[in-house]
Amino acid sequence: MYFNINYNFEIKPEEINDPIILIGWPGIALVAKLAISSIKDSLHADEYMTIESFDFPSKSNVEKGELMIPTANVYYVNKGKNNANDFFILTANYQPQSSQGVFEFSQKFCEEMDKITGGKIKMYVSTGAMISERIESTPKIHICGTDADLVKSFLKFENTKLMENGVIAGANGILPAWAGQKGFAPGICLLAETLPLPMMALDPKASKALVSLLKDYFKIKMNFDELNKKIEEMENIIDSYKKQTDHFMKNLKQDRGPDSYYR
Repeated sequence: MYFNINYNFEIKPEEINDPIILIGWPGIALVAKLAISSIKDSLHADEYMTIESFDFPSKSNVEKGELMIPTANVYYVNKGKNNANDFFILTANYQPQSSQGVFEFSQKFCEEMDKITGGKIKMYVSTGAMISERIESTPKIHICGTDADLVKSFLKFENTKLMENGVIAGANGILPAWAGQKGFAPGICLLAETLPLPMMALDPKASKALVSLLKDYFKIKMNFDELNKKIEEMENIIDSYKKQTDHFMKNLKQDRGPDSYYR
């Protein structure tokens, strides 16, 4: 299957410091993509590579009038040599569509990143969402991974919980699992609780929970202004929806008479 990488600039392995791979594919309520994109923007990461694959869907993207084929993009930020991690940040508008495509992407991506960094990657951290029937004021983050000690290190933080069983569909689960089991670097998956609502395409509150954990774990300086703005918009939409529903139900009760068909 066609898989092609284009680079925007060169990075020398000796210049890379304890790199971390952050992954945010689009998925449920775009929780992971919004979280990782927010971190990418706050860190002012530079677009390092563009990945083309024939397993991305046949949907062209249009941004500000520009027509483009679907790609995955990797951004890079060098944090200097003050004991801080460098970050490679992977995100895209679409995930690979087939099982073969997901596994092939994971294999080739891990091989390429291993070559670029000289085998220095500390961990692959993938983000995603988990549908929950009930959510507290702050969504919990369910954690699993290929290295038990690394999983425990994430569980020391607030609002985290071990994901003991289950299935993670798509590249959000396979990529970190492949990285860990094939000996590239330990893989971790962080899943934020979400309750998808028909009137909302995003769940910024779940995204913020992921960002908060990553911020504290890696000591990242974050600006939450955009996420907080999206959360406020979401709460306003939900509040408006509730008011409309209550108004509808109130009128419905008033309209019911003895001959009503409602029982």
